[in-house]
Amino acid sequence: MSASANSDPAAGDPAAGVAGGPASTAPPAPQPLPYDGVISVAVGTVLWAVAALVMLVFLDDLRDDGHLWWLATAICGFGLGLAGLWVVIRRRNRLRGRQG
Repeated sequence: MSASANSDPAAGDPAAGVAGGPASTAPPAPQPLPYDGVISVAVGTVLWAVAALVMLVFLDDLRDDGHLWWLATAICGFGLGLAGLWVVIRRRNRLRGRQG
């Protein structure tokens, strides 16, 4: 098929379709979501804490089966959840400060 028979009008223009080229239009910037994420992070943090507490009950069984790392994972999940909670609460407070 020859270039003249191509139905794409920009086929001969090497800059067409390239970012910043004459035929490209930038999409509008996305708007931030109205959701701050505090509840999701808090629920996840509580679930990790509950999982760690439940595993403490079965500590001997976990040790015997070689699954003690499960408890370490739950404790790390709880700790990272606390750090994430600190981040999303600060973010929420900054967003509220801009609005009001």
